[in-house]
Amino acid sequence: MTSTPQDNPFQTPAATLQDAATTATGEPLYRLAAVGIATFFGTPVAGAWVMVQNLKALGRRHESRNIWLMGIGLTLAIFVIGYFLPENTSGTPIAVGTVVGMYYFAKQTFGVAVERHHAAGGQWRSNWRAFGVSLLFLLAVIAAILAVSFFLVYVLGAEL
Repeated sequence: MTSTPQDNPFQTPAATLQDAATTATGEPLYRLAAVGIATFFGTPVAGAWVMVQNLKALGRRHESRNIWLMGIGLTLAIFVIGYFLPENTSGTPIAVGTVVGMYYFAKQTFGVAVERHHAAGGQWRSNWRAFGVSLLFLLAVIAAILAVSFFLVYVLGAEL
């Protein structure tokens, strides 16, 4: 019996393996800080948008639905909690917790891929773009709040 890999059925393959979930497609990615910026200025829905853009660039579109649902659910939860907070209670800890939570969720989801992208000298999308998009999401959220308030007050006659 010879020592060539073809003759030994127990020999591990000599091929270089790549993890498809963390291999970049060569497209620019957002930094993890962009998730925090978008979340702070445009609610968790904007942070979810940044995360989805990175997942698309990494070829992991199948995870996008869960990220969107998480962003929308977290945004709704923040508004419900804010509604029931006493008047003299600050919402700052909730805002800070949301930003930090979204940042670490993004780090857990694709942090390794972002580090590999950086090590390979990959290109980055601008944090200013994430900021601009977050403002658009903020306008959309404000418009939705106004629409729901209008419906509750003028159509149903409820008092807010």
